[in-house]
Amino acid sequence: MTVAALVVAGGSGTRMGGDTPKQYLRLGGRAVIRHALEAFLEHPRIDAVQAVIGENHGEMFADAVQGLRMPMPVVGGDTRQLSVLNGLEALARREMGAPDIVLIHDAARPFVSAELIDRLLDGLGMHEGIIPALPVVDTIKRVDDEGIVVETIPRAALRAAQTPQTFYLAPILAAHRQARDAGETDLTDDAAVAEHAGFEVAVVEGDPLNRKITTPHDLEWAEEQLRART
Repeated sequence: MTVAALVVAGGSGTRMGGDTPKQYLRLGGRAVIRHALEAFLEHPRIDAVQAVIGENHGEMFADAVQGLRMPMPVVGGDTRQLSVLNGLEALARREMGAPDIVLIHDAARPFVSAELIDRLLDGLGMHEGIIPALPVVDTIKRVDDEGIVVETIPRAALRAAQTPQTFYLAPILAAHRQARDAGETDLTDDAAVAEHAGFEVAVVEGDPLNRKITTPHDLEWAEEQLRART
């Protein structure tokens, strides 16, 4: 079976502050997105890597991937969900043929490991979709609009989802189309899209280092991780 990675980089990253989206900020001298792309490009089981970028991100993307052998990026939509759909449609139309399997990954997670990719691909065969996730270690409270605790939620069955989320291409593309046509356009991950379509998604162990860069503190943490590897 052929495998493609879809790296989603259409967001503006406003919580970082400044004008540069978080996926194009420098991490160890290279853009955050480049770290994610290289992880897939260098993996022996990945046959193709496709990026989805924001409408006005062309120059930033070209600078970030200079020297890499990448196809033209796909322009995303108004939400992450619609951006993924645009990317899936592009993969389905590939001149070299549509891949059988797709790993959908957020560009702001620069430290996706080869071991995690293998774990997802090895586990997919028994399921319609599979995602990496970590146990929730903090006590979770549900609060009302005034910030008053309403409920303490048992955490034993809770998991914090990561990417790449991994599916057979045809059913996840159909699920994305179905959600869009039903007026659901802001589901926050692809597992939610799959759940909306009614198919089963399993969980494998995630990776604490596969952390999403969202705030300046996250970027500082990522720099420390890179320094620790040298």
